[in-house]
Amino acid sequence: MTAELEAILAYHQASKHNFKAYAPGPYHLDLPLKPDPFLNYHGTQLFNLEIWSDERIKTETFPAYEQAFSPEKLKPYELSEKSISRLFFDSFAISAWKRAEGTKWPLRVNPSSGNLHPTEVYLLSGPVKGLLKNPSVCHYAPLPHALELRAEFSPETWELLSSGFPEGTFFVGLSSIFWRVSWKYGLRAFRYAQHDIGHAIAALTFAAAGLGWKTSLLADMGSEEIAVLLGISGEKGPEKQEPACLLAVYPAGKTCTKGRISSGAVSAFKNLSWEGVPNSLSPGHVEWVSIEKAASSAQKKGTDYFEKKEESNEESNEESNEESNEESNEESNEESNEESNEESNEESNEESNEGPKSYMQTASSLQTSSFVNLSKLDKVPLRGVIRGRRSAIEMNNSAYLEKETFYAMLQRTLPQNNPIFNSLAFGSFTHLLIFVNRVKDILPGLYIFLRKPEEKERFKAAIRSDFLWEKPKNCPSDLEFYLLMEETLDYFAAQLSCTQRKAADACFTACMLSEFEEPLNRFGAWIYPYLFWECGVLGQLLYLEAEAYGLRGCGIGCFFDDPLHEAIGLKGLEFQDLYHFAVGYPLPEIGVITLPAYEE
Repeated sequence: MTAELEAILAYHQASKHNFKAYAPGPYHLDLPLKPDPFLNYHGTQLFNLEIWSDERIKTETFPAYEQAFSPEKLKPYELSEKSISRLFFDSFAISAWKRAEGTKWPLRVNPSSGNLHPTEVYLLSGPVKGLLKNPSVCHYAPLPHALELRAEFSPETWELLSSGFPEGTFFVGLSSIFWRVSWKYGLRAFRYAQHDIGHAIAALTFAAAGLGWKTSLLADMGSEEIAVLLGISGEKGPEKQEPACLLAVYPAGKTCTKGRISSGAVSAFKNLSWEGVPNSLSPGHVEWVSIEKAASSAQKKGTDYFEKKEESNEESNEESNEESNEESNEESNEESNEESNEESNEESNEESNEGPKSYMQTASSLQTSSFVNLSKLDKVPLRGVIRGRRSAIEMNNSAYLEKETFYAMLQRTLPQNNPIFNSLAFGSFTHLLIFVNRVKDILPGLYIFLRKPEEKERFKAAIRSDFLWEKPKNCPSDLEFYLLMEETLDYFAAQLSCTQRKAADACFTACMLSEFEEPLNRFGAWIYPYLFWECGVLGQLLYLEAEAYGLRGCGIGCFFDDPLHEAIGLKGLEFQDLYHFAVGYPLPEIGVITLPAYEE
């Protein structure tokens, strides 16, 4: 075992909450030290982006929420000031202001643990019509909804940077400032920041889908390479930014097979002149050495997973074409040979133009379950759902969810049916342990939903042998959804979620059980954040699904890790509970006023 993996496992164990004690955190909230949620680079040129009023958003009925799951069917927007404005407005901008008892605070499109927002966002692009004259790196500032110009670079460097990517590609980079979260949550902050990266990835992907674009995680990029491209390499101190990931954004009708930007392009960025000085976020800080050690251990070096996969797919395609031609020559006459050769050439040309597809890219459009409840979403506007998303503060514990809606939401989380998961380059590792509290015609109890059906026997061997493993009679045949224990467990769900009542009052609460030991051993310590990213992507999907159906969701990062593992008989580190999420009907907020996101 490497030193990095040992450090990550030590962090994971130390950051667990248990019934006897919470993970280390601040003894009290030192309000004078509360970090500024908005990072700005003083001295940079500011490009103000277009703003949409709430009234204007309400008039936009196209595209529908349902269309976000088949963005290749939408005409892609051209790259311009308007489309870039809309992308960031629908992914990372302020969504509303709240006011209560003299206090005013902002909400954002992308959710964050405790509304603390450790995630920073950058744009790397060639010239953009009406916005950027030259290839540039910009930091996104959500408070004014504007781009801060950090650096410009040559067309030759942009050509090198974008080489091998689909025409019309640009890049979005994400970083984390852990201090923003550790100020309130202490040691567990590293986990929460990774959840937020996952939510941000999904928020960007949904916003891009509405513009006829797709996103791909450039998973072969190394952490330091990303830092160089974003202009944050060498930052030190408690307010430093840690590089997280880089995503390519491109027209949805095209395919991106590259997993990284060329090292030559990265080297060119080392000599750029970077503009702007970041504002100070706090007058003082508390050092969390274990977070620093975990972040250092999770740093990723550059890899070539996808370059090798592309070469392997090209070889297999060549072999497949040769075998196909030999068989058709033997079995067919000259006339049928001509027809089959024409068809084969057309198909192989189409395939070669698209490029090899990863596991997560095999579904280009949504496959509906045998229990369809999606027709109503055809008329729900996507932008209204995206910008209307809120976290439920309290939920109505007398309201019941329709089983059709429940099953449709489960079906939507299947990775092979949902192009939203294309952004997860290494596949899916997470299953859902679900406390069903109030769903019509489904018995209350503990259930397991397997997002990879081939995992059933492995899971049965890993958890308690006395569980029922009975599929509900009204469950669609294509869903691996099983009743483990029939019992009213809503208060136990709340107890496991740090006694948060919303986990009991929700119609259902999902606990995200991730494969853990195997991916860490296979890839190394750097995969640890990725496991949380997947949970964040799932959480963002459930947020928007809930919003589209007239419900509300709430991510729950505070939960008792090992007590849940013990309750279901999990031993060791084969699977670990990494995130909870509650879905139900919200109660109105009393004494809280909602204000527009931006002054018109």
